[in-house]
Amino acid sequence: VTGTSPGAGTSFVTLNLAWVLAETGQRVLLVDANLRGGWLHRCFREAHLPGLHEVLRGAATLEQALLQEAAPGLVFLGAGALPPDPAELLAGAAFDTFVARVAAEYDVVLFDTPCILAVTDAALVGRHAGVRLAVVRAATQSLREVATALHQLEQSGVPARGVVLNGVPRSRAGRAVSGVYQYEYPSAS
Repeated sequence: VTGTSPGAGTSFVTLNLAWVLAETGQRVLLVDANLRGGWLHRCFREAHLPGLHEVLRGAATLEQALLQEAAPGLVFLGAGALPPDPAELLAGAAFDTFVARVAAEYDVVLFDTPCILAVTDAALVGRHAGVRLAVVRAATQSLREVATALHQLEQSGVPARGVVLNGVPRSRAGRAVSGVYQYEYPSAS
């Protein structure tokens, strides 16, 4: 999962998707692959270490870095300390080995990555993904910016298979408004 630009809400969407998939009974691994400033660890624990960075460098085993049962069915791997060479780590053989291992152990592996317009990390991780999603924040990104981000993914050989529109404002009447369509949400009463 990547954003089209910073602030799109990629981490929020990835975290919630992981939670929903875990609640369906699937064994889910959520990986904070934002080695440039991931913050998902704050949702589970305060400590940064160890994480993906340390696992890829061989400074920690996967078992040492995983937060088992962050929620029922959900396992979490933080980014760890921020490396000086995140793209090189994600392009290396250690990452390939890591992905093969976790793909065999979990039903779903979700990678939260930095936005594609800032760095190439999402494309490097995306080459391992069966499904690639781009997150767009409503009313904050131009169509040109979104098109450029999607084009960059496609040019990298990892086209997005879906776009998540995040942050759609609600009208005063309690409806989510998205251009032409309005959806009513039933009240809790």
